[in-house]
Order: sequence, then C-alpha cells, then structure tokens
Amino acid sequence: MRKIAGVTFLVLLLGVTAHSADFLASARGGGMGLSYFVLADDPSGALYNPSALGFIKGWQAQLMYNKMANYGYAVRAEKPYDGLFGLVYYRPDAGTFALNSIQSGSFARLTGIPTVNHVVFSYGRQFSNWWSGGASAKYLMETGWGKRTAYDVDLGFSYRSPVGVAAAAVIENALRSKLSPDYRATKEYLPRRSRLGAGYFFAARDFQGGVIAAGQLEESGISQKYTTSLVNMGTEWWFLPLSQFSFALRGGYTFGKGILGDEKADYSGPTAGLSLNQHIGTNDLRLDYAWQAYPFKTSDGSSPGSHYVAITFGWGGVPDYPERNVDEYVQKPRPVKAQPPEAKTQPPPETPKIFRPAPATDVQAPLVDKDTDFQNASYLQFDVEMEVNDISSLDLQRIVFYVRPQQAMKTTSWKLYIFKAKVKSWTDEEANKWALQIIEGKGVPPINIIWDGMNRNKDLVSKGKYYYLLTAVDDKGRNYSTVWHSFKLD
Repeated sequence: MRKIAGVTFLVLLLGVTAHSADFLASARGGGMGLSYFVLADDPSGALYNPSALGFIKGWQAQLMYNKMANYGYAVRAEKPYDGLFGLVYYRPDAGTFALNSIQSGSFARLTGIPTVNHVVFSYGRQFSNWWSGGASAKYLMETGWGKRTAYDVDLGFSYRSPVGVAAAAVIENALRSKLSPDYRATKEYLPRRSRLGAGYFFAARDFQGGVIAAGQLEESGISQKYTTSLVNMGTEWWFLPLSQFSFALRGGYTFGKGILGDEKADYSGPTAGLSLNQHIGTNDLRLDYAWQAYPFKTSDGSSPGSHYVAITFGWGGVPDYPERNVDEYVQKPRPVKAQPPEAKTQPPPETPKIFRPAPATDVQAPLVDKDTDFQNASYLQFDVEMEVNDISSLDLQRIVFYVRPQQAMKTTSWKLYIFKAKVKSWTDEEANKWALQIIEGKGVPPINIIWDGMNRNKDLVSKGKYYYLLTAVDDKGRNYSTVWHSFKLD
C-alpha cells in the first residue's frame, strides 16, 4: 500500500514542478533552510528576499547546480536537477540590482519531469542605516506537456541594527498568479509564501556568526487551497574572516508540512553546508556546498539528500553581518611596535572619535609632535595593529607597513597617509596639502603596504622621524581612521 502511495505521490510531484522550482534555490541558503532570507546577501539570495540586496554594496556573479534526489519513487530512471546563474550590480546613487535565471528539469532522455525556466529581476535599496526594501518581477515558463507561463512579484523588507539583530519579512508570489493555459482543465496557481524571521549575530577577530529563527505560511493546492506552515532554525559561522582564506560551516532544521499538488508532504528534516572563500585582489572567490534531506522520506524510510554546489565571484565573499555593537569596535589604540624609544615617555593618545572637517582657519603648517584636534570628528576609530620595517638595500629603498585590522568590518577603500609632521586640524584639503605620500587601494587593506621612500614629487625623502595614519571607508559609507603612528628612517 505504501509503495502504491509512493508512486501516486511521484506523479503528483512531477506534475507540480512549477510549484517548487523557485523554492530553496541557493547553495548557501540550502545549507541553512528557509531562514536564509534574513541574510540573503548573494545573487540567489534575491530569490528569498529582494530587500536584502539593499545591504550589498558591490557586484557578484554566481553559478549553482543542484543534483536532486528522486527519492526512490521514480517509475523510470530520472535525473532531476536545478541550475542557476545570477548577477548582482550596485550603483551608489540608484541601489542594487539582481538578475537570476533558473532552470529545473531532468537529464533523462525519457522523462516525466517538465522543464521549468524562471527569469527574476530584483531591486533593493537601503532607506537608512537600518532599513531596506525591495521587490522582484518574475517570469516562469514550463514546458513538457505543453507550454505554460505565469508572471508574479515578490516583496520584502529587511532590518539590521548596530547591536547584532537582523529581521526580515517577505511575501513570495504575492499575486498568486495562475499558470496559463490550464492543463487538462485544471487551474494551477503559484504558491504564495509569507515569511517572517529574525536573527542575532556575533563578531570577533577570528570568527563571526549568528543564529536565525523563521517561519513560513504557504497558500497552495490545485483542486482546492491549503494553508501549511514551516518553522526553521538556521545557523552560520565564518572562521578567519579577515584572512586571505576563510571558511564557514552552517546547518539548519525545518519542522512542518508543505503542499505538493494536493498532497501534504512532511518537510521536517536537517540541512547542512560549508563554504570556502579566497580573497583575490579586491574581490572574493567563494565555493558553497549544501546538503538537505527533506522534503520527504523514501518508501524504505531512508532520506537521500539533494546536493547543491555554487561558485560566486565578486564583492563580499565573507558576509557583512550586522554589527553587534559599534562601540565595541572603538577600542583603545594598541601599542605601536615601530614607535621609537623616546615616544614611550609620551602619554598615549586618547582614542579619537573622528575628524569632522574643521572650520575655515589659517592653517599655515603642520605642528610637530602635537596631537591633531579630533574633537567632534566624523571618522570612527579604525583599530589596526601596525608595524613598520625598513627593508631598503643599497639604492633600493623599501619601507613595509604591516597591517593587521583588529575589528571585523568590510572596507571598500583605504588610504595610507605619510607626513613629516602632524597636521593641526584634519580636513581632506590639509591632508592632501601636507602629506608626503598617499598610498591607496580598494577593498580590505593588504597585509603589507610598501612605500618606495619617495614623496609625491618622486624625490627620495631624507632620514628622520615620520608620521602616518590609515583611513578607510566601509560598505555603509562610514569613514574610519587609525590614531597617529610614527617611525624613523635611519
């Protein structure tokens, strides 16, 4: 009896591929479960929650393949699959755009599984430091027993606070559009899914991660409408997030039932995944893998899994989690190992809050050995441990600045300023006027920054004492600066 039910269930499954093709279409999200929509910060994440795009401040390209299990019910040798290609592009004055193309079907020559193609255009924009909104326009085409199409939209809102809390609300297939034309005089509608979830995130120098809880209500069914619910717990942890190479582990568990055709299926089951990320220049190359056991068990009680693999290149390989507490990142400056002996007798500088552009004053020259006025400034403290080493030989001069950030944040650009003396008041004009040299780049500051010992006029500088500081801009547009450091050229 159970085998007969299994075959009947397969027929229903194959007949409603359009219902499930756009669900859990991400390797990273597949490892966590549906709660991934609270983060959703890669191209395929736009399928979960378009508003999360508002927190993406760069470009990404992604390829994903899912080797789906046939769950032992197939009456013929099926080879079901999902595939995805996605792009994300950010414009500072316009927001973040995403384009995803998804196909599901079977590699078997004789198949009962229809081919379903999705094209999804998404847009997200950050309204404030904490809020973003977004929408997706979707086109679906199913072929196999004739051609059927449907159009629909997704809507979402996301919230990320500076105390490590994130939340999101999404309506997928808000219009619950009908696939047209009808198949065998049966009206079939896309499932409407409403999701609500929240998570709490942690950040440290060597790891970052969080735990998310989410729920989903689905309106689905063919001959009649059913409402079912799912609850999911998901977690993700990244290790060595500031290093050239980092990795992540994730997992989740889902409780509840969903609708396939007019049958309720038990979606309760675990998910798991991992990621490997390599920082290349100003971008990241990330490999994601996920395994999931649900939506249902086979007739012999086993749970063969679906296997997702995705590769992503571009900005943000390691996710930019909500900051747990901005104040935790404004720490006392660490001792500078390159500081000359006489500097140890001086009292340590107070931690600055930032440099706000100073009022127009007659600043004629930098003041030697005087602290710059940082009161009421607009640059957050950039906690970086730095050392300087002169590796010059003969007539080849090379000064290496070793950079080790002490806080987890995603920078989009940085500048190293080198001065003969500290400036009296910090403005961009004063910094550019008195800096002997400015070295700059995109993304995260490299571990080693090399200076050739020349000023901006291409002349070698003389021996003596010099001052430097490092500034940066993060992906939310906030400015950061280190305290003053000094070193000697002998």
